[in-house]
Amino acid sequence: MSGTSPRLVTWENGTDLVIELLLARDVETVWNALTDAESARAWFAPFRLGAETGAEESDTADEADSDGSAARPITFALEDIDLNGSVLSCEDFDHVLLELDDFGVLGIRLLPFEGETGQETLLVFTHTAPDAETARGQAAEVGPMWDTHLRLFARTLGINIAEVTEPELVAVYSDLDLEVAESADATEVES
Repeated sequence: MSGTSPRLVTWENGTDLVIELLLARDVETVWNALTDAESARAWFAPFRLGAETGAEESDTADEADSDGSAARPITFALEDIDLNGSVLSCEDFDHVLLELDDFGVLGIRLLPFEGETGQETLLVFTHTAPDAETARGQAAEVGPMWDTHLRLFARTLGINIAEVTEPELVAVYSDLDLEVAESADATEVES
């Protein structure tokens, strides 16, 4: 995969915009780059974690509650505003699930992959919507933005990734195929 691979996937609780990106780096390297609050500035925005009450803040997402027991506030410092949300779940070197005020639920999962260069990582980004129609609208509206940020992230890792113009991204994200995820219930019924 020399670039991103987007699609829409319907499952029992909604429809996800799914963007996959194969990175020629091991999971630990990708996780450390992903969760470094200050280096996130290069591909999205610097962030801070902490309690809303002003409790001590942390600099890395991997220090979040890894058992997913309680949402933890997160703020991304964009150029002119703060983007607030919560870390819903975080497991070191595996995934982070966020709910951002202006975007909803977003996830990033890292899967180890034995590739041509040795240990590689499949980064799976998801943006959840309640239904397929909403997901199609979100994909057309914000899919190109997420794709661009993921490409920027790959470049911060020193990975040469193909350039794609905004009109090309808009065309791709405005016409994504819809897949239906197999649920555990559906598998049991077919058996």
